[in-house]
Amino acid sequence: MGKKKLVRKTHVVPFVNVGSESAPDWRRIEKSKTFTLALNPQVKTYDYISSELPEEEITGYQPSLAQSLTMWKGSDDYQIFFDMLFKLETGEDAHRDVMIVFYREKGKNGGDDVYKAWKVDALVKVSQLDTVDESINFDLAFNKIEKGAMSTASGKPAFIEGTWADTTFTPA
Repeated sequence: MGKKKLVRKTHVVPFVNVGSESAPDWRRIEKSKTFTLALNPQVKTYDYISSELPEEEITGYQPSLAQSLTMWKGSDDYQIFFDMLFKLETGEDAHRDVMIVFYREKGKNGGDDVYKAWKVDALVKVSQLDTVDESINFDLAFNKIEKGAMSTASGKPAFIEGTWADTTFTPA
């Protein structure tokens, strides 16, 4: 077991795709003051006749990520979410591809460094513009999670779908 390393707030990072699905352009959500990833386990209760107490089993998860974005006009992340607020987007227009990168979870893809990552179809639920706190508040409700890695081998963040075995990444 190696030296222990604390996972700090800069080591779990959200990105949002400002490009298209076929030509993604990942931009870091930088000016948020909140990062609370709620996994929201979904459970089912079984009341077996052989058990004194009912038993629960996890049937799935419904993750969401709360964000409170400081309103810095001119920053990429502000413009993306302000535009969604201003347009009052609904339906498919309220979805964005989001990538969550776990920078303390590093591995190799061939000779390149990669990091564990999720690519998520997120429903952006803009809830509040707070001028006193100078923030836009929203939740990213995770609808579909693809597991894989984030690579910067091309010079820009890129998501690669695949699987992990310890620190070895295998692309799908």
